Amino acid sequence: MAPPLRPLARLRPPGMRLRALLLLLLLSPVPGVWCFSELSFVKEPQDVTVTRKDPVVLDCQAHGEVPIKVTWLKNGAKVSENKRIEVLSNGSLYISEVEGRRGEQSDEGFYQCLAMNKYGAILSQKAHLALSRIGSRW
Repeated sequence: MAPPLRPLARLRPPGMRLRALLLLLLLSPVPGVWCFSELSFVKEPQDVTVTRKDPVVLDCQAHGEVPIKVTWLKNGAKVSENKRIEVLSNGSLYISEVEGRRGEQSDEGFYQCLAMNKYGAILSQKAHLALSRIGSRW
């Protein structure tokens, strides 16, 4: 198994990038395998179980060259912000009142955050938001 790849730090001035690339190629433990990532996750969303009407925060914090735009996906589709659902300034998703009653839009599902900057985009691991069935009137 190959060792984990480490992101190449931002370097200035531009001439230093070429020197860093050459150094990386010479010191790379796996020939031909290296990573140029200007974007990485500090925090990714985790599975959580909540009761209907409770608030919840799904963490997502990305590190890299700004500006970084964070978009949230639920079951692969873009999450729209509204009076209950908000993307916080740190990139995390806040749901003030989790919904899940029959006949209503349910917040239950698999969530991912997509972080983007001028170098590209990264997609977080999936986190399952589940609703507790204990004590609920389903």
